[in-house]
Amino acid sequence: MPPPDADLAKLASAASYVWSAEHKDRFGPAGIPKLRSDATRCPTDLTEEQVRGWLQDAIAAGDVGGVWADQPYPQLAWKRVGDTVFEARVSNSEQGWYHGYPLDPTEWPRWLA
Repeated sequence: MPPPDADLAKLASAASYVWSAEHKDRFGPAGIPKLRSDATRCPTDLTEEQVRGWLQDAIAAGDVGGVWADQPYPQLAWKRVGDTVFEARVSNSEQGWYHGYPLDPTEWPRWLA
C-alpha cells in the first residue's frame, strides 16, 4: 500500500525501465544474456516503449507493493497484459529504475488473477 503522501502519477511519469540480462536468453538491449536458473525468461518481442508504458500504468494505477520504507519509489509494481502478469522490481529507488519479468500464475497478486 502506498504511503499516504505518495504522488503516484508523479512517480509513474518519472519511472523508467532498465533491461536486465538476468531474464534474457539471447543478446539484446540488456547486452550479453545471463539468464539465471531461477529466473523467468522475458519474451523477446517486447519493446522498451511497451514495458516502460506498462510500468508507468501500473504505478499510476496503484498496483504496487513491497517495502517502501524511506525509498521514494515502490519496491514492486504489477501489470497484467493478456494472460501474463509482469512484475517490475525497483533496481535503483533514488532514480526510479526498474527491471521486470513475467510471473508464474501461482505468483500473481490475487486482484490481477
